[in-house]
Amino acid sequence: MESYLEKQNRDVLQKSFKEMISTLPKENCWGFPEDQYQYQGFWFTPRFLQGALSAQQQFQAQPTDIILCSSPRTGTT
Repeated sequence: MESYLEKQNRDVLQKSFKEMISTLPKENCWGFPEDQYQYQGFWFTPRFLQGALSAQQQFQAQPTDIILCSSPRTGTT
């Protein structure tokens, strides 16, 4: 269960993300129902952009971490 302080911190982060996102270039393109925002050379929907910003702020890599990524539907599981 989320504590009051955790909820308050999450709300502050979300507000700062929304404020920052509102300053980015946006387009309604590629047939998406919502606007896309350009951030660091890529176009994101608001939901994915908020996730990327959160990961950038909170993720702390460890020396033993291995990150494996691939494009969707390329046969990696």
